[in-house]
Formats: sequence, C-alpha cells, structure tokens
Amino acid sequence: MSGEEALAVHKKLYRIYYASYDDKAHEEVKKVLKEKYGVEPKDIKSLVLPEFRFLELPLEKGGLEKEISDLVSSIVKSQYVKVDWINTEV
Repeated sequence: MSGEEALAVHKKLYRIYYASYDDKAHEEVKKVLKEKYGVEPKDIKSLVLPEFRFLELPLEKGGLEKEISDLVSSIVKSQYVKVDWINTEV
C-alpha cells in the first residue's frame, strides 16, 4: 500500500486549522510536523480564502491537541490555531 493509499484510509488523524498569509511559515509548519511526528501532513487548500490553512496529520495517538497547537502557534506567530483529533473508528 502506498503512502497516499494509507492516508486515504487512515481513521485517526489531527485536523489543524489556522490563518497565515506567509507561505514560508506554512511550509515550515509542514516541515516541522513531518520531522517531529514522522508523517507527511496533508495540505488542503481553501479555494475561497488562500490564507486559511488546513492540514491533516495522520497519527494513531490522541491527546496531542495542545502540543500540536503550541508548535504551530510558535511558527505562525498566532494564538488562533485550532486542532481537532478525529477518530472515525468509533
């Protein structure tokens, strides 16, 4: 199974939402998340508001919302970062 196929069927993941006009900061967020958690975040682009950023990070372990939010906030210099853990297996 390829990485894309694994991501497509992944049932547990974090959804990360924030706004940033800085493309370099957004790329840094993706890089740091991949380095820290060992998985490639999926970048979902907004067609309406390009500054709205939406990432999916496939991880089995729940309870990392604050850690991820703090990490992203420190990079994009904003306290307005929303992180949800999604478990579709239940």
